[in-house]
Amino acid sequence: MRSSFVRFTAAISLATICSVVAPAALAQGAPPAADPAKIEEAKKHMQAGAAFYNDPSGHKCEEAIREFGKAYELSGSLNALKGQAVCNLELERDGEAIDQYTKYLAAKGAAIDPADKAQVETDVNTLRASVASVSFSTDHAGVKITDTRTPSKGFPITNRYPLPMTGRKIGIHPGQHTFIASTEGMPDQTWTMEIVNGGKFEHTFEFDKGKPVVVEGDKVEKPAEQKMVQRRPVPTSVFVTGGLTVALAVPFAIFGVSALGKGSDYKAANGHQSKAQLDVLASSVKSANTITDIFMGATIASAAVTVVLYATRPTKLVPETPPADGPKVGSVHVLPTVGREGGGAVLVGAF
Repeated sequence: MRSSFVRFTAAISLATICSVVAPAALAQGAPPAADPAKIEEAKKHMQAGAAFYNDPSGHKCEEAIREFGKAYELSGSLNALKGQAVCNLELERDGEAIDQYTKYLAAKGAAIDPADKAQVETDVNTLRASVASVSFSTDHAGVKITDTRTPSKGFPITNRYPLPMTGRKIGIHPGQHTFIASTEGMPDQTWTMEIVNGGKFEHTFEFDKGKPVVVEGDKVEKPAEQKMVQRRPVPTSVFVTGGLTVALAVPFAIFGVSALGKGSDYKAANGHQSKAQLDVLASSVKSANTITDIFMGATIASAAVTVVLYATRPTKLVPETPPADGPKVGSVHVLPTVGREGGGAVLVGAF
C-alpha cells in the first residue's frame, strides 16, 4: 500500500497541478461557470501544496494538506482532493484518507483512468482492512489531541486533532499510540493504548470533573461549603493496644482467682496434712502466683501504652459530620459479656 503513494509523488508536480485545477477538471456537480479569480488562487495553493510535498528534505504533508484543502475549497479540483488523500495516507490518518479516496472515486466515475482506479481501490481496500477507530469525548472546550504512534522501527509519527465537546471519531493506523489531550490553563491528560487492526476504542478526557455544573443560563449551582472542625480522632493503635489490655486482663483475673483459691487451700491444709502434701500445695500456689504476676505485668504495661497513645493523639482538621446513633468518634467502651460457658469483656470504640 505504501508504494502506491510513492508512485503518486510524480503526479503531485507543479506542471500537473497547474493543469488539473482548470474549470474543466472540477468535481462533478460544481457550478458551470467557475470564478476565474478563485481558480487562479486555487492554482497558487496547489503549487504551494506540491512544493511542500516535493520538498528536497522530505514530504511536508501537514503543510501540503492545508494547501490542497484550500485549493479544493476554492475550485473543487479532484486532484486537490486526491492530493489530500495521499498526504493523509502518509501521515497515517487512515480514516481521513479513506473518506477522501472514496469521494475521489465517486466524483470521477467512469471518467477515471483504469490504472488510477485500480491503484486507489487497492489502497482503500487495504486501509479498510486494518484501520482502527477511536471515539474521543471531553467535558471541556478548546481541547486538542496529540497522537503519537511509536513504530517498532523508524521515527515516531505524530498527528494533531481538535476535539470539540460534541466528540470526535478518528480512523488511525494500528500500533502503540499515546494520546495527549491539552487545553489552556489545565494539566495535560495522557492515554496510552495498543491499537489493534480493526479495533474500536472509546476514551473520555475529563477536565471539569467535580466542578460546579451550570443548571440554567448563567446560574451556577455552587457546591455546599462543608465546615471543618478540629478533632482528636482515636488512632487505630489505641484500639489495638486497648484490645490487647482486655485480652490480658481476662487470664490475669482467672489466674488471680485461682491463686487465691490455692492459697486458701494451703492455709486450710497446714497442720492437717503431711509435709509432702503441703509441699505439693505450696508449689501449686507458687506457680499460680507466678502466672498471675506475668499476666498482671503484661496487662499493666499494655494499659500504660494505651493511655499514652490516647493522651498524645494528634489534633486533625476534619469535615464536620452530623451526629449519628452509636458510639461517638473517639469514644471507647468496655462492655462485659456473659455466656453459658463463662464471661469476659468486649472493647467497643468509634474512630
